[in-house]
Amino acid sequence: MISDEFVQREILRLAGNTHKSACISTRRISTFYNVPESRIRRQLTTLAEQKKITLTGWDGRELRPYSEWANAEDFVNSHADGGHFHVELVD
Repeated sequence: MISDEFVQREILRLAGNTHKSACISTRRISTFYNVPESRIRRQLTTLAEQKKITLTGWDGRELRPYSEWANAEDFVNSHADGGHFHVELVD
């Protein structure tokens, strides 16, 4: 099984390959690396909390920055977005 650090590096690599921002599909990454989608989402929240990325996701009504979500668990457990998130590298 791949490490959480590997997942974080892959997210940062994907964002870096597209001029410091990307639309990331947690479902696609989950399937490709054979890890639970919730684990990918959790690593997204970890990177956002570490201020390495800004993270935006669909809350069922609108795109909303991760910083405006009630907590990480709500973000991780939300499935209204279809597994797509906007990630931007922080300089």
